Amino acid sequence: MAIVDHSVRLFAARIALTVLACGPTIVPSGMSAPPTPCAGSVSGDTTVYDTAQVEQRPLVRTARPPLYPVALRRQRIQGRVLVDATINADGTVDSQSLTVAHRVQPVLDSESVRWVRAASFWPACRAGQAVRVRVSIPIEYTVYRN
Repeated sequence: MAIVDHSVRLFAARIALTVLACGPTIVPSGMSAPPTPCAGSVSGDTTVYDTAQVEQRPLVRTARPPLYPVALRRQRIQGRVLVDATINADGTVDSQSLTVAHRVQPVLDSESVRWVRAASFWPACRAGQAVRVRVSIPIEYTVYRN
């Protein structure tokens, strides 16, 4: 049986929010998410909110697909890495806030953190203002067969 060379399957927006109810909306690669209603607003609020405290969760604005090393695919190492991060009001990731909440394999864990750090987001919204929010971001690595 041949292993199809798929990179990484990211959760579609509704699935990620339904299953984990804690992360930003992730748009499948090749698509771009529209801005959140508060994108571009200026807020002096430095509070870090939970996703349950905001009306609009952050959306992935730009991100390249995570790398999924061929050697790991051949070994059929797969799973969902969960990265916790704070998304700032300007849509950047607070690099010092990154932690791996659920590990799969050291290389995939590191790649997931690299991916989140490199991604840009549309901000979360609270009362019409862009705010900082703590999110859990699922990144799923799956090997498909023909």
